Formats: sequence, C-alpha cells, structure tokens
Amino acid sequence: RLSQSGDQFSFQLKSKLRNEKDQYPMPEQMLVLSDIEGNFEAFKLMLTSARVMGPDFEWTYGKGHLVLLGDFFDRGLNVTECLWLIYKLEYEAEAAGGKVHFILGNHEVMNMSGYFDYVRNKYKENAQILEEDYSLWFDANSELGRWLRTKNAVEKIGDYVFCHGGISPTLADTRLSLNDINRIARDNLG
Repeated sequence: RLSQSGDQFSFQLKSKLRNEKDQYPMPEQMLVLSDIEGNFEAFKLMLTSARVMGPDFEWTYGKGHLVLLGDFFDRGLNVTECLWLIYKLEYEAEAAGGKVHFILGNHEVMNMSGYFDYVRNKYKENAQILEEDYSLWFDANSELGRWLRTKNAVEKIGDYVFCHGGISPTLADTRLSLNDINRIARDNLG
C-alpha cells in the first residue's frame, strides 16, 4: 500500500524464478519505458494511459510486450513499489500470453553491487528503522534481489536490440552473443 496515494495491489510470490530468454519474436504491440527512478505515480499514469494495466493494477495488455529499459532505482520515493508492481505484472502478462521485459540499467546494477550514492535518504532511514542494512534489500537472498538477478542486460525483440545506455564499440567488437553478454553481466552482479 502506498501511503500518500492510497493505492494498493496484492500478488503472490513466484514459486520459481528462472533467467529470462534473450531473444523474442516481434509482438503485435509493444510499449517501451525507461528511467522511472522510483516515480510510482508517473509509472502508474503511463501504464494506465497506454492501457497496459487497468485501474486496479491488473494486466490488460493481452499479448502485448512491456519493455522496461532500466533505472527504476534511485532518486524517487517509491522504488520498491515500482519493482513489486513490475513483479506482479510480469506474472499476469505471462498468463495472458504477453510479456514484461525488465532490462537492467546502471542504477539497478549499482544497488545490487553496493554502490548507494544515489539512494534516497528515505531508504537509508527505513533500513535503520527496520534494523536491516540496506545492502540486504536487493542481495541474492532477498526476493527482489533474486528476481532482479534473472534479468538481462540486453535483449532482442524482433529486429530491435534493447539495453539501457547503449552498447560500447569495444563490446560490439568482441562479437559476444547476447547470451554471453547476459551471462557475464549476471556473473558480476553484487
């Protein structure tokens, strides 16, 4: 429940987490968003306006694909709420034949790697109140941390390659496959 807006949604934790595939056929419809940075109200407005979800936070995009290009962390006040909504919609999308693609951005990687310079004080204060170090919130033992570690750094959907911030010429010259890039990225998280 979001205290300032009164919004709430519920979901069940996934019984099994698996690494995402890195290539998908082109869907009939696709919405691509990036850099929400914990702004739940903007995220909610974008998803409802585009009819990706309804007013009760339920997936309404059918077989459509929602592509989220990273940087949902830091700066904003509702990072965890955004992440839990993505987690929920991901499950519902798959049940409807659609897909939510969550591509890791530099701020997700920083938070999973212990670099907290951009984290809002709210989260540091909440960690103190809960007496749980913020570094544990997204580590490999937390549900969100385990879930984030199944995500890719780069994916191909139809003829389009998606990643946060682009691919450097140095990386492109290596001719690594998408699978290799994603494996290396996952191996170096945290």
